[in-house]
Amino acid sequence: MRYVKAAIVKGVLALALSGPVFADATITTLANQGVVVSDGTTRVMLDGLVVEPYALYGGLSEEGARLFRNLEGPFADIDLVLVSHRHHEHNQPAYACQFMQDSSTARLATSAQVIGLMREKCRDFMTTSNRVQTIDPQPGRVVRLTRGNARVTVFPLSHGKRKYARIEHFGHLVELGGVTLLHVGDAALDPAVFEGSVLQDAAVDVALVPYRFFEPGPGATIVRQFMDAPLKIAVHIPPDERDEIAAWLAETHPDVRVPEGPFTVYRVAARTGAD
Repeated sequence: MRYVKAAIVKGVLALALSGPVFADATITTLANQGVVVSDGTTRVMLDGLVVEPYALYGGLSEEGARLFRNLEGPFADIDLVLVSHRHHEHNQPAYACQFMQDSSTARLATSAQVIGLMREKCRDFMTTSNRVQTIDPQPGRVVRLTRGNARVTVFPLSHGKRKYARIEHFGHLVELGGVTLLHVGDAALDPAVFEGSVLQDAAVDVALVPYRFFEPGPGATIVRQFMDAPLKIAVHIPPDERDEIAAWLAETHPDVRVPEGPFTVYRVAARTGAD
């Protein structure tokens, strides 16, 4: 299979690759690991239904919450909503219900566990809407979704052992605007979790990588083998630790981008390239 490679532009920063531009995508960060990916026509949101801070992790500012309520800015005209798992720094059921009921176009595709928690907040909508889809990818059996120009591959990624083992947890590969973006949620820091997954053969242009994968340990192997994208964005960073982590990554992994916070925008221009 042939893939595109990407050049990345953030503000005036450009990482240029050879070849003519034929498409592009805009990536807008939200709270914690939330992100909106758009090619200007189709808009996909991942783990973006988060407004309030939760535990160590941040939410949206007052202005950001207003944009969320009004479905404006990055929250406008969302076509597809994806959620990696049920934890509240990734999906907040009351706000998720509010968003889905206020939107007339967004379709939600996620696990039975996420949908079950949302059902506690908006039972009628969650049980009757044709814009809600329960998906159940399994090892060796991915779920493929198409919405507008977007093609999405949803695959299982373990959240971990013991109390985390029963959590339905998904990774996502989003192909949009000639760019392939990887979102791994809270995947376990274990190379075995990734071996045999669709990432074994995937070429990824943009990887949203939890910052702990860059700490000493098995994360380095995982990033090198499965997330070595031209653009790596560190996510899941507690706001109070953002500056410290950014300074550390600038020294140890200068190729990794650290968002300033919600609504940091990256433009990724897709260019022709080799396999």
